[in-house]
Amino acid sequence: MRVVVVGAGAWGLPTAVELARRGHQVTLVDRYGAGNPLSSSSGPTRLWRLADPDPAAIRLGHRSLAATRRLEERVGRRLLLEQGLLWRDSPAALAVIAAAVSAEGVRHRAVPAAAVGEALPGLVPDARDALWFPDAGSLLSAELLAGCRRLFAADGGTEVAGVVTAVRTTGVGAEVELADGTVLRADAVVVCAGPGTPNLLPGLGLTVPLRTYLEQVVHLGRDLDPDARDALPCLFDGPGEHGGGIYTMPTPGIGYKLGLDDPLRTWLPGDDDRTPDPARTAAIVGRSVALLPALGRDVVDELVCCWTDSPDGAFVVDRVGADLGRVVVACGDSGKGFKYAAGMGELLADLAEGQPIAPDVAAMSSRRFDDRDADEAWEPTALGGVPT
Repeated sequence: MRVVVVGAGAWGLPTAVELARRGHQVTLVDRYGAGNPLSSSSGPTRLWRLADPDPAAIRLGHRSLAATRRLEERVGRRLLLEQGLLWRDSPAALAVIAAAVSAEGVRHRAVPAAAVGEALPGLVPDARDALWFPDAGSLLSAELLAGCRRLFAADGGTEVAGVVTAVRTTGVGAEVELADGTVLRADAVVVCAGPGTPNLLPGLGLTVPLRTYLEQVVHLGRDLDPDARDALPCLFDGPGEHGGGIYTMPTPGIGYKLGLDDPLRTWLPGDDDRTPDPARTAAIVGRSVALLPALGRDVVDELVCCWTDSPDGAFVVDRVGADLGRVVVACGDSGKGFKYAAGMGELLADLAEGQPIAPDVAAMSSRRFDDRDADEAWEPTALGGVPT
């Protein structure tokens, strides 16, 4: 089968790798190439976790964990580090998460407010309790993309640089049109184009309300012992009177990564500015000093990347067309898509091959938004998967 995959990011590249592994003839199209600084998938690390208030997300997390372990074997190096995650939040939020992870068999334990510093050394306690999740840590995202790219080339995949202007089914196949007039014809197309996805949906008869945001993170902890710093657990500290939510994780060899659970700004087409905002950096550092004072104020680096949100914070996965011209669309990463990269690659490859759609995947259909006003307001999705 000939397949074109649009987008070489956290979902598109693993999908292309999996399809090539299965023996298909795969062409991967991206405007800038895998891991470029303007993509949603740039940066060295992401937080991976099984913990989530949504049981379907937990089930996808289990699938993705197994898929990533398989990918590690093919790449020949570890991609998931297991420092663990401490999730401190309001009693109501913790109760929802605890119920979901208990129902789905995720290992966890309760951590009283006074003991949070034992789970994450140096964390300043307050009145809130927490949950500890051993199955969590840093995902080496840049290494994952680099490894996938090597595998794709080794399996005979073809990379094409270009701007995709249209995707459509033809009755005898599917095709992808590029801005330079090139038309790539295939039996199936998989669209994982991040913020570029909305422009491609009308030709497929799909309407999905999506919004893209820019997010900023910093690395701190330059003066800490590198081995001790890289072994620190991850943290999600929920919002409240103390301030906004914040998420953290170690980036081995660089520092301890922190970001506010709040977009830097809304992204608009043509916005290629990835200059860090000094005010956002100061806000992250100030929050860090209150939470983890041992990290200090010395900023190692600052990074800005983008993410695309759906109104309910859940992924959008759909398939249109039939055997002669099948198009799979995956979008709305909602800022948490990278930890599912390997699992989404296998899932989207299944859909491209025409395999049956499982109930959890059917629930991701864009049809859940059919009666929604495209201009209806919604707030950006929080890390916990519940709109703030």
